[in-house]
Amino acid sequence: MIFLQLNLYLTLNYLCAMMDDYITKEVSKTRAAVESVLKRLSQLSGKAASAEIHDYVKTEMSGKLGLDIDSILSKDDFISTLVSKFHFDNDDLNRFAEILYTMLKADEGKDEVHNAYARAIVKINKWLEEKGITFSATRHYVLEEMNRYF
Repeated sequence: MIFLQLNLYLTLNYLCAMMDDYITKEVSKTRAAVESVLKRLSQLSGKAASAEIHDYVKTEMSGKLGLDIDSILSKDDFISTLVSKFHFDNDDLNRFAEILYTMLKADEGKDEVHNAYARAIVKINKWLEEKGITFSATRHYVLEEMNRYF
């Protein structure tokens, strides 16, 4: 009986360690993908056409994370999906809002996708603000600018 309990205890500890390792790898993968996209966007910004920026972001986020931006943003609870399914933390959410903002700035249109990005930026930033997360360098500016839309 004791051997069985010890074996079960060791197995559970091993599984917990494997799960922790998996989650850590997923968080690292998310962070690397988001940072990579932001870095490339800073290089493209002002030089590339809106369509090129949108294609780049959508391709990278889909390829690296399996994340379809438009379908995620169509959900009311997209933030909880980003956190639970894609392992976004507060910094990743802030960076994701910056990515959306860069895409929005590059786009002069006022179509439904444009508006969805603007709503998502506001929602992410308000969510972070409600959580008491320290403001990023751009969050106040972004919220003020988004107030023009909503």
